[in-house]
Amino acid sequence: MKVKISSEPIDFLNYESLVLGFFSDERPPRGYSGFVDWRLNGMISKQISDGKVTGSFMEKTLITSNYRIPSLRIILLGLGKSTNLTYDQLYTAGHVIAQTTEKINCTEYAFDIPSPERCNLQMAEMTTAMISGFTDEAIENKTQSDIISTCILGDETYRDEIVLGANQFKVSVKNKIKVIILEV
Repeated sequence: MKVKISSEPIDFLNYESLVLGFFSDERPPRGYSGFVDWRLNGMISKQISDGKVTGSFMEKTLITSNYRIPSLRIILLGLGKSTNLTYDQLYTAGHVIAQTTEKINCTEYAFDIPSPERCNLQMAEMTTAMISGFTDEAIENKTQSDIISTCILGDETYRDEIVLGANQFKVSVKNKIKVIILEV
């Protein structure tokens, strides 16, 4: 398994799809979702205000970037209320990311991890939880290619903690799969 860790701006991420989490109690969206909303002239905010997108836990919405960013598809993944987010829910989110990308035949994508000040959880543990959920689903159902590869997006401020979480995951699965961590 290859895990790429990136804090690159959206404008430099050229993946087939971006899977971006957002909270039901953040208006407008923040983090990577907020930046994409800005790049799309408030399209996500409009969908929210129209009640078409809520951010409820595990709500999935597929939108196009209309070439305003390099990645053509954006999958919005609802994370529920920021104050209610748990590590178990992040594990489930990772699981859902693997399922969803498989269902739409997407093999090149990146997903983000919310910053700790948005949900009061530890970044390293959030990273471990999401990678674990993603990997368990991908391996369990053999939904990904022989070499499972993903890119984790996170704020540069938390880069060391994201790397720590990825390494914690690597240690926890060392007897099951080989994990290569790449920092960009």
